[in-house]
Amino acid sequence: VNVFRLNFSHVTDYLTQVPIIREIRRISKELNLSVAILGDLCGPKIRNNGFKDRESIPLEKGQHLYLKASSELGDENTICMNTPQIIKQLQPEHRVLLDDGNISLRVIKRITEDTLEVEVLSGTELKARKGINVPDLLVDIPALTEKDKRDAKFIWDQRLDFIALSFVQRRQDVQDLIDLMGEFRKEEEEKKKIYPPLGIPVDNLNDYDYNYLVEEIKLSSKWRPMVVSKIEKPQALDEIDEIIKVSDAIMVARGDLGVECQLEKVPIVQKELIRKVNGAEKPVITATQMLESMITNPVPTRAEVSDVANAVFDGTDAVMLSGECAAGAYPVESVKMMSSICRFAEENSDYIAKVELDLIRKTGINARRKHPSPFIDAIADSAVTAAEESNASAIIVYTDTGDTCHMISKRNRNLNIIAITSNSHVYRKLTVLRGVRPILVDFNKRNNSSPFNVEDLNNNNNQIIVSLLANLNISNDYLNTDAILAKTENEIMSRHPNWLNVGDKVVVCAGYHALLPGLCNTVKLSYFGEAIRTEKSKSYWKENF
Repeated sequence: VNVFRLNFSHVTDYLTQVPIIREIRRISKELNLSVAILGDLCGPKIRNNGFKDRESIPLEKGQHLYLKASSELGDENTICMNTPQIIKQLQPEHRVLLDDGNISLRVIKRITEDTLEVEVLSGTELKARKGINVPDLLVDIPALTEKDKRDAKFIWDQRLDFIALSFVQRRQDVQDLIDLMGEFRKEEEEKKKIYPPLGIPVDNLNDYDYNYLVEEIKLSSKWRPMVVSKIEKPQALDEIDEIIKVSDAIMVARGDLGVECQLEKVPIVQKELIRKVNGAEKPVITATQMLESMITNPVPTRAEVSDVANAVFDGTDAVMLSGECAAGAYPVESVKMMSSICRFAEENSDYIAKVELDLIRKTGINARRKHPSPFIDAIADSAVTAAEESNASAIIVYTDTGDTCHMISKRNRNLNIIAITSNSHVYRKLTVLRGVRPILVDFNKRNNSSPFNVEDLNNNNNQIIVSLLANLNISNDYLNTDAILAKTENEIMSRHPNWLNVGDKVVVCAGYHALLPGLCNTVKLSYFGEAIRTEKSKSYWKENF
């Protein structure tokens, strides 16, 4: 698994989530694997109220009843919902869908400002608290609810890697979340003035996981969770180019999208979204009902296997499991099956959608920059071409922001890309990109290790402060370029010996890298293990001459 999703629709007590987050971080560190965490906001989910003296009401095709904006319970003739904005916006002939589209109503006429007469088009029984969709409306409700704002603050405080925004309809919905996180940053900066260096009182340091504090001391001032916009409203498609621009990633959320759009349109929407997001050089996730039958069965249907494989062929970066792992009887088997399907699909490159370089030139990372780099597109193009022409086993990319990895990954969907970064948050966010395997490496000459044993730090807040300050990179004294290349090879060999063999052809590249100027704007072809041999030869000559 590359990313764990925490669904905040069902979270009321944040204390239940902290141990889960810490356990994911702990195990991924033990395994030397980059595993990210995504916090999924609930959004303005619209539901019907319950019913008086009953759990459900029967429905018949052609039946007329009332749809009312009220906090009251409904009855056999009235469906109540506590969202007056929706009732005010609905007009005759508009559709109202309930229970994931299993029940369809048509608005006949308005009775009062808060009551409509509707006709049942399909459906036999309506239970309490079922979701309501209004596909013909641009709903006048903010995508961020008050609960979402509280959840976003928890996601920010826990430093989760991604935050997913539900029911996005317009660019401003995404901008509102980004602005909210800007407010969180200002609050933290004020706290740091009072309690330097982290904004945490010294007496409270022992309440935090030490590894969290180490990351916190190195945290970039520009950090924030990556915003994943979930496309599940047809109205979002009307403004999709602008939504993609302001988002960090896009999720094709086919559940609600399949309710509000015609079902037969969903595959076309999926393909077009994947194409556009790849052109913008951003991650794209395909989600919902991918292996739905594995909630109760140990193997998927043949149609589900084809669905996952076709998402890979379309060019998606990631495929997501939901109920299969959240409530299913076979969560581990579901992940293994999903992984196996993806691997087999990727091996058949003839079926994978071709990269549209013209689209990347128009909408990609460099095209969106205020001051485009004159080199980065050429570097990404050259690295991919060199890897293809030389049949290289991998491209090794040095990155401080992740941009170069995005650009290379989008230019060829089958290359093995090893991302080298010293930023722990970049290390985790890159794991969602197709074909990218991140490694966290520190190239500073100075030993940043703690002067104390971590086990001895418990209950001693002063030692924690001293240890954290030891992790600050004050000198900015980095290894030379040859030593960096040698250390990279050594880290890959020791941590992930199955990734590459000595003698494998590799392409080494980097765009602009402030911390490693000797590697800036570089593309280099070599054999894996060559840098270590070169460094050993240098040491031999120094010792003997």
